[in-house]
Amino acid sequence: MIHIVTAENRHLFRHALMEMHVQRKRVFIDELGWRLNDEMGIEIDSYDAEDVVYLIEADDARAAVTASARLLPTVRPHLLNEVFSCLCEEPPPSGPRVWEATRFCPAPGTPRGPARHELLLRMIGAIMETGLLFGIERITYVASAALAPLAEGAGWSVAPLGAEKRVGREKLRAYVADIDSSGLKRVREALGATAPLTRFTPGALARAA
Repeated sequence: MIHIVTAENRHLFRHALMEMHVQRKRVFIDELGWRLNDEMGIEIDSYDAEDVVYLIEADDARAAVTASARLLPTVRPHLLNEVFSCLCEEPPPSGPRVWEATRFCPAPGTPRGPARHELLLRMIGAIMETGLLFGIERITYVASAALAPLAEGAGWSVAPLGAEKRVGREKLRAYVADIDSSGLKRVREALGATAPLTRFTPGALARAA
């Protein structure tokens, strides 16, 4: 199950969020060598703000995290317009109904190949379910040369925002994807999913229970 974590219910997922930040440090800094802030064994940056929505795959709030991703509103500073604008031929899409997906992070040790491919597909499905739930119409993202074809072929409608460019050690490309029910249907069919991929636990409801 992929949990939708917002400012409302974040207090229920403190354990999972901490594990997510630890995994991000191990994957992006230790394994991939990204030059990111590394404090107290976790990876966290200025974009991890109160209005961020996290997607965390785990059996429950205190179970092992198997994958995570971050959704940022584009009405305030975000990675595509501050760090990766060089990947866009025109100003990056932005607005209240345009969000940015970043920090897709499989748990360290996730086997490469089909296991990671299916994990990415599940996370794309979760992004689409979350987008429909929150009234998001488009999602922007940056993908490496390895992940770009997998994300493009997931079933959602995707368009590049510019040409592929080398940034640091990697070749990267920026994209925008439509969030709609037909695209979600195609992603779910590719996964063979017959039930929702995401769950949102309201914070107030959890307190009452």
